Amino acid sequence: MGFLEQLTRKFRKKGEGGEPDGGEGKEPASPRAPATPQRRVLRFTLPITATLILLGTFVFGNDFASEVDPGEVAVVYNMSGLGLFGEDSEVIKEQGIITIFPYFQRMEKLDLRPQIFVMEGENDVSDDHVKRLTVRASDGSNFYFEKVEIHYQVIPSSAADVIRQNGPGDAYKKSALRVHAREILRNEFGRYSFLDIADPRTYGEATAQAKKALNERLNPLGLEVTNIPPPKPSFDQRVESAIEERQSAEQEVEVQQEKRNKLVQEKGRRIQQIEQLKNAEYQALVAELEAQRQQAANQLIAVKREADKYWIDRTSRGDAEKAEKVTRAAANEVAYQADAEGLVAQIKATGAAGPDVLNREIATSIFPQLEKLKAVPYSRSQTPLDIRHLNVDGGGQ
Repeated sequence: MGFLEQLTRKFRKKGEGGEPDGGEGKEPASPRAPATPQRRVLRFTLPITATLILLGTFVFGNDFASEVDPGEVAVVYNMSGLGLFGEDSEVIKEQGIITIFPYFQRMEKLDLRPQIFVMEGENDVSDDHVKRLTVRASDGSNFYFEKVEIHYQVIPSSAADVIRQNGPGDAYKKSALRVHAREILRNEFGRYSFLDIADPRTYGEATAQAKKALNERLNPLGLEVTNIPPPKPSFDQRVESAIEERQSAEQEVEVQQEKRNKLVQEKGRRIQQIEQLKNAEYQALVAELEAQRQQAANQLIAVKREADKYWIDRTSRGDAEKAEKVTRAAANEVAYQADAEGLVAQIKATGAAGPDVLNREIATSIFPQLEKLKAVPYSRSQTPLDIRHLNVDGGGQ
């Protein structure tokens, strides 16, 4: 909307005696009482006076219009306190020429482009470049950062809050970033010991926590931290040497651990190879034993078959021999019975013959043997015998 259109619209509403439109939610105004002569005079004189002031401003000054460049945001303030000239403060995000009412309105502009707050060096250079950050660690040692960068920008919707709390222009750089950044960074990095902060993972985590804490502190002030590149801490030369030695030792530990892991993997690989080899040998032995078992089972079957054949053969032969023996025994029984009967008859005949048979047998069998005997007549010895007592144990006579 152009400047003339804004002016015409506001004067038309003022001439009609109504209030500026407050929004769709308000109820329509009640019928007004007839205007008094004083109000009629003011109705005509006030627009004329305002027109003369504005025309004089346009002719003798150029504060009635200002251009908002890309990357900027404007805040228009109502200096009159009258609703005719808008709200107390209005944020304008659009780029282009913005018209205002001099003497009644004031416009401030803020840079929305990303800014970098730097902590580096021994002395302050500007509001955006201050001396380096020194931190006291939790173990009492001190360390510092050669350079710390904080990337931030103004929140467009909070531009009025930025100006209200910090002042116009770049005052927020001195009043907000410079005050809060050093305090919060010291708090977050100071939670760790110098050994912990030397670990890149630790100061990376501390940087993320510092960014979060800074946004919690600066967002209500209309500022937002977009990025903090993790800085590398610096220490005293002796501490630096100790840290380097510790890092070298840790790297050596990692190298040895890697070697150990490789050896463990090689051990596992070799164990797996040996297990596979032994498993193959085991399977081969199992197969060989199974073949031998099957061969033995087949042999057992063959032996049993031969044993059965032998048993059947021997049984049949035994039965045949038994039958033969039984037949022969039966025949012998008859013959032996006849022999026995003959012996009985002979014995009876001998018994019937009487003692003569015995005498005849003695004469036949004994007397021929008597001729072989030689006998000498017995005579008693004329010499007495030597009788002594002999000790059986050999102790003497």
